[in-house]
Amino acid sequence: MGISTFEGVVKNGQIRLRDNVTLPENAQVVVVVSDFEPAPQAHVRTPHLRHREQTADFAKQVVEAVDDAEL
Repeated sequence: MGISTFEGVVKNGQIRLRDNVTLPENAQVVVVVSDFEPAPQAHVRTPHLRHREQTADFAKQVVEAVDDAEL
């Protein structure tokens, strides 16, 4: 398998190769992006209890709503 290197740019979400390079349909390619810093990923932390007995502090009471309740 031979390897060729081509330069290009991304326009409207599509890679445009310079020098009018045309690749055959279904050609396998590897994209290496220079000078790119990905956006930082958001991490959602799940709270962890230090002591199991603290679970009672988070107890919920489920109340069923009545359709015709008077206000």
